[in-house]
Amino acid sequence: MLIHVTKPGETLASIARAYTVSAARLARENGLAEGEEPVAGQALAILYPARVHLVRQGDTTASIARRYGVSERQLWRCNPGLILTGPQPGERLIISWRQNTLGRFETTGYAYPATKRDLLLDSLPSMRYAIPFTHEVSRSGSLSALNDSAMREAVQESKGSTLLSISNLREPEGFDSEILHAILNSDEAQNRLITETLALIRERGHCGVDVDFEYIPAVDRERYPAFLRRLSAALKPEGYPVYVAVAAKNADDTTSRLTAGLDYKAIGEAVSAVLIMTYDYGYVSGPPMAVSPLPKVQETLSYAVTCIPRQKLLMGIPNYGYNWPLPFEEGKTRARSVSNEEAIALARQAGASIQYSEESQAPWFRYRENGVEREVWFEDARSLRAKLRLAARFRLRGVGFWNLSRPFRQGWTVLSALYRME
Repeated sequence: MLIHVTKPGETLASIARAYTVSAARLARENGLAEGEEPVAGQALAILYPARVHLVRQGDTTASIARRYGVSERQLWRCNPGLILTGPQPGERLIISWRQNTLGRFETTGYAYPATKRDLLLDSLPSMRYAIPFTHEVSRSGSLSALNDSAMREAVQESKGSTLLSISNLREPEGFDSEILHAILNSDEAQNRLITETLALIRERGHCGVDVDFEYIPAVDRERYPAFLRRLSAALKPEGYPVYVAVAAKNADDTTSRLTAGLDYKAIGEAVSAVLIMTYDYGYVSGPPMAVSPLPKVQETLSYAVTCIPRQKLLMGIPNYGYNWPLPFEEGKTRARSVSNEEAIALARQAGASIQYSEESQAPWFRYRENGVEREVWFEDARSLRAKLRLAARFRLRGVGFWNLSRPFRQGWTVLSALYRME
């Protein structure tokens, strides 16, 4: 895979000619709508096919996959939109890319169940596990209802699997540490939570559970992994893994409210896999910066691998950016969240040129809106490639995306180009 950074005056057609690729496919693989031109500074992923199939009357995705000894999911990953349209006579389908992959990876992705089907189906073929977010836990250990049937149907259509999501989230207030304290100090509440978790996994056909308990009280630092051990012991006889999401840290800090209750080593010993949420270093109320700057991610992973086996670790990757008004004022300024494709659309509309921070390994730009200067940081092919290479260097189990409810066609192109996934 090559990455081209668009220069002023270049067009989609001129770039396609320079690399001898189809302009239509180049646009499709990079999330450009019909008639859209790339923005100055925008990164484009360039891929070359190793094998191509000319679709004939009567061909199906399944029959083509069997003929070449690949999975339907691989065909869907290599051909954006195929999962929605099916193969059309006369169409040329990519069977595989001419590439040197970084290895085999496990991928997970959270999504809100109300996400539109077409948007989900764009990313789901690239996910080993999709995670409908979320069943909220109560103080008594009971789980809230979640209407995730449409999302589970989309996952089945993409031949993927799901994990049950449980969390201490309380919308719109945020994560509630008092609820966790109550559960972790009550055998009755834990028993109810484990029983309901197992029942929901069976009922809805999930393959395991993902636990996203945040802001664990420091006084419950030992009780949390003890609960995870109980949960794992209850699920293991039926073959269900326990995944856990934890906040990022680069030392065993016991003072931060976000991480004081996290004992990485004990948590890692208790569960099947641990997702480190290596994002939101740049956040809503903080100063403008990359959401997931590579040096910060590397610091976190360098610490994490001293506590948790690499084969259990997944690196979190953000599928979003932030848009800050300037100048930044501590305690006053708040950014608004944007999708990666929305960020590029803003640059296009404003005539802004996208920059790239070599230090943070992330794209950014400034523009004016209603007389106010604004700064936008987001993710693109370059920043995602840098993160995936880092995960490979650390020999991790895989990566997890927050979240799949926003479009990032280019991201799924890069992911499928650099890793083998099944």
